[in-house]
Amino acid sequence: MYLRPTCIKIYESAFLLGEDMIEVLVGTIASGKSTWARKMAGDDWIVVNDDAIVNSLHAGDYTLYQEDLKPLYKSIEDHILHIAVAMGKNVLIDKGLSLNKKSRARWIALGRSLDVPVRARVFDIVAPETHAKRRSKESRGHSYDYWLMVAKRHIDVYEPPTLDEGFESIEHYKWHDE
Repeated sequence: MYLRPTCIKIYESAFLLGEDMIEVLVGTIASGKSTWARKMAGDDWIVVNDDAIVNSLHAGDYTLYQEDLKPLYKSIEDHILHIAVAMGKNVLIDKGLSLNKKSRARWIALGRSLDVPVRARVFDIVAPETHAKRRSKESRGHSYDYWLMVAKRHIDVYEPPTLDEGFESIEHYKWHDE
């Protein structure tokens, strides 16, 4: 890959200034993560969203997700993060599976390798029925019962983030139903 000289300068100064940030969103389906991500994208953050990557590779059909393509999906996420940081951008990680220490470790390790601080933003976890009801408004071809199963599975594996994981800070965000 080729970076223009101006990009290289941005890349070098980004690490010297230490102003970049990676923020990992932590919460179950329909907890407000993507709503927050849209707000931050409007504030010039680069958003890494696994659903958007799957949709872009499968002509907008999320149901075509393939487990055996996971290395491709992840490599695209990593590439976006690396180039965005090289360009001096803040990066927001909007993935539905940043629910436990193991799944978040990847982003913390990438942040450390790039000398960029990583913070967690935690979204409230409520009854799985509430999450499923919110998600079924944009069903992506799945039923309420499917989303209820997903919400329950997310809640079962959830581990609250801690500073011991390597986060610089942890902030909490409360969803407000309209």
